[in-house]
Amino acid sequence: MKALIVSDNHGDQKILRDIQDKFAKQVDVLIHCGDSELPNDSAEMTDFQAVKGNNDWGLNYPSQLSLTVKGTKFLVVHGDHDQVNYSLTPLMLKAQSLGAQVVCYGHTHQLAVSMDAGTLFINPGSISLPRGEYSRIGGTFAIVEVTKKQFIVDYYNRNCSPISELHFEFNRS
Repeated sequence: MKALIVSDNHGDQKILRDIQDKFAKQVDVLIHCGDSELPNDSAEMTDFQAVKGNNDWGLNYPSQLSLTVKGTKFLVVHGDHDQVNYSLTPLMLKAQSLGAQVVCYGHTHQLAVSMDAGTLFINPGSISLPRGEYSRIGGTFAIVEVTKKQFIVDYYNRNCSPISELHFEFNRS
């Protein structure tokens, strides 16, 4: 099972079209972690499972989403209500209560990936307004492959090219 995860495009429609044109048929689900600033019925957003970000004023997205794709349970949030700037503990507790195996979040505009208590936590970074150590890349999104034994995470740049230094493999417990 493969999931493409993107966040924080902040109105940039073209990048979402580019990503979908390249990857929509290669993945099982498209996930958007909020701050699209686009209506959920826009052509760029209709194929995404998306949540509301703190800049999605007046848009009709849920604040969190729990979905199961080919046996893998995802929790999707933006993160602004979950204190992700300070700690992942609130998200970890929420994931445990929901039985989520993969937690997707955005908000910080900084890519991050970690494994804790058998759960994968992934922030794809901002595709349009990146911050932090990898901001030099100019924006990122991620593809997670879930196998019986591993979570395999690859980050991509705005040209839809993989970033070799941002390849991660985590053994599932």
